[in-house]
Amino acid sequence: MRFGVCCGIDNEERVKIAVECGYDYIECGFQMFANATEEQLAEWEGREKKYGILCESTNCFLPNSHKVTGENVDYDALKEFVARGMKNSARMGVKTVVFGSSGARNIPDGFSYAKGFSQMGYFLREIAAPEAEKYGITIVTEPLQKAESNMINTVKEGVMLAVLADKNNVRGLADLFHMEQCGDTSEDIRLLNGLIHHAHISNPVGRDGRKRIYPSSVDEFDYKAFIDALKEGGCERCSVEADVIDFSIDAPQAIKVLRSL
Repeated sequence: MRFGVCCGIDNEERVKIAVECGYDYIECGFQMFANATEEQLAEWEGREKKYGILCESTNCFLPNSHKVTGENVDYDALKEFVARGMKNSARMGVKTVVFGSSGARNIPDGFSYAKGFSQMGYFLREIAAPEAEKYGITIVTEPLQKAESNMINTVKEGVMLAVLADKNNVRGLADLFHMEQCGDTSEDIRLLNGLIHHAHISNPVGRDGRKRIYPSSVDEFDYKAFIDALKEGGCERCSVEADVIDFSIDAPQAIKVLRSL
């Protein structure tokens, strides 16, 4: 399995640390690429070549201003943003785009849940997937804890959305932190064999009052059950996504834990 870490290509110090401690790739922000200038893209391409690592996946897909549910969805603006972002992301080596974006997808108060879910499917099927397909990019639907999102909270719901989109390059994602918050288990991943394309990992129970922190020990959580289920289900890429305390300490500890599994 390939392991990556969420770390912007614009932060050269963190990129250097990620390479030195053995990550296979980094995961950056889609919006950052979509809004980048030519000068920035050229600089970041040079950084990838310098350190021999690519941004194979992105998160933070849509800004809150680009709603995909509700009465006033601007599909022209969505298409323009997604097209620009996919083109720039492909240039940086991106293969997977994570669709979390709770602010863009949350259903407005009083709006039909069924219609909102249908709108999500339409956005993926008619706008996002076709643009991603031009560059060989897969979009993965990310379930989020209920405190963040009022729809798509479980791994099964995320896969249901991917199935609704009915596109070969739309699949599901499993995030250990959100799974722990929403009651998902590793067995749920196994039941969705072949439909989980990407994953996020962290210490989902935290310590010292902090939640969603970098893994630091194999004894603090049963990470192996999660990784084993991903491998059995055909998922070959997993990124560490957690709150940073000290990246120079956090990142090396986490990859050591993951490699030991």
